[in-house]
Amino acid sequence: MKKLLVAALMVVLASPAFAAIQNVKVSGDITTSFIDRNDFDLGATDGTTGGTPPNFQPVGLKKQNVFITQTRLRVDADLSDNVSTTVGLINERAWNAENSPTGSTAAAQTSNNDTNVQLYLASVTMRELLYSPLTVTVGRQVFNYGNGLIMGDGGVNNLSTGNLEYIAQDFTERTAYDGVKAILDYKPLTIDMFYFKNGQNILTGNPNSDQGNSDVYGINANYQLNDPMSTVIETYLFTRINGNAAGGPSTTNADKGDTLYVPGLRASTNPIKGLNVQGEVAWQLGNHPVVTSQAGCPAAGCNEAEHRDAMAYQILASYALPVMDKYKPTVNASYTFVSGDKNGTANYGSDGVKSAKTYSAWDPFNEAQGAGTIYNTLFPLTNMSIVSAGASVNPLEDVTAAFTWSGLWAAESYSAENPLNLFQPDGGPNTISPAHSHDTGLGNEYDVNFTYNYTEDVTFGASVGWFVPGDTFTSANNSVASQAIADVNVKF
Repeated sequence: MKKLLVAALMVVLASPAFAAIQNVKVSGDITTSFIDRNDFDLGATDGTTGGTPPNFQPVGLKKQNVFITQTRLRVDADLSDNVSTTVGLINERAWNAENSPTGSTAAAQTSNNDTNVQLYLASVTMRELLYSPLTVTVGRQVFNYGNGLIMGDGGVNNLSTGNLEYIAQDFTERTAYDGVKAILDYKPLTIDMFYFKNGQNILTGNPNSDQGNSDVYGINANYQLNDPMSTVIETYLFTRINGNAAGGPSTTNADKGDTLYVPGLRASTNPIKGLNVQGEVAWQLGNHPVVTSQAGCPAAGCNEAEHRDAMAYQILASYALPVMDKYKPTVNASYTFVSGDKNGTANYGSDGVKSAKTYSAWDPFNEAQGAGTIYNTLFPLTNMSIVSAGASVNPLEDVTAAFTWSGLWAAESYSAENPLNLFQPDGGPNTISPAHSHDTGLGNEYDVNFTYNYTEDVTFGASVGWFVPGDTFTSANNSVASQAIADVNVKF
């Protein structure tokens, strides 16, 4: 009998322990899109001839038509009244890409051929931790505040390192980071404090591998005034600290590091029925590393640091017109400014080329603005003013039609010290050097969008857009870029 009891105890101790689950919810979505794009290189060429017949070779995305499917599966489990977990999986791929790897580089071929499932979310949430107002979430999660001018879902929303990096990286849904977030709920005041790992460099046997790390810290306070205009005031401070970009010991360079501090203020109010007005202003402080050629530096130069002094502000307005209620007409307008630096690439060494020791170009940080537009795909959110105006209407039940015009101007004219870098959705070359260095007109975009809510769970969408380059571009690289996108989204 004694041996039997001992054996039973050993079995119990060896058995895996499982948390009790009170409730499980399974959800997700599947989005299939057809993308047709033309002249996203704006006609830029490398100046060489080739092909049959000979012609100048494009340096970016000339033409693309591709189907992609993005699938997300999410499982939420309540373990107790105050503890819950979330796990999310994601797959993003071009149709049948696993059988036909394409791309001009080995990296592109590997990425395009990758149809693996990645971990999208993985977190545990603990409510009333230590005391009732505190909620803490640990693990892979989404960090998003305000309108995404500074901190949106994931990194810069037109760049990606996932499976769509060399296909249509601006479409990615991989928008989560590994980190921790604490929420203090003192209604009407809510305070969020968070940290996440922006980049991790792990080098075996390297005592200085942490120099390649990138860490983001933030605090965001949201206060609801509870007035008749439903006014909300939000203030924040976001910080990004990067180590030595080389990711290893720096025995010859005096690395000053890359630090970014972003304080800001945002407000939203509804002065009259149907009208919403929002405003946001932010600054960027810290250090921006530059390579100098001062005496005593190695051939590659020494790293010094310019002081950051950049600014951004945004005004948004939307108004539901009090006419033709059946068609729900709405108009909207916005203005966004992000500062530039006319000599951002110039160093301040002893070679006669000097900057003002101040870096005033806005860092896009983790912006999530302008999704779905051509200009957002091409341009980094820096050194520009963006004016947009649009309208939407419901011509039929469950159908929404919208039109938007966007005009773009450079805050500082482009030159060798302030080059114009264009992103390409397939990860291709991304630098265009316009000859009209004193002109600031970047271009105009026209977008038409249609949405049809077939059911509560199924939505069809279609959009077409044209970007017409402005006078900044020369005749050699001012081709009109266009895109047509059709998609179906199913939520479950």
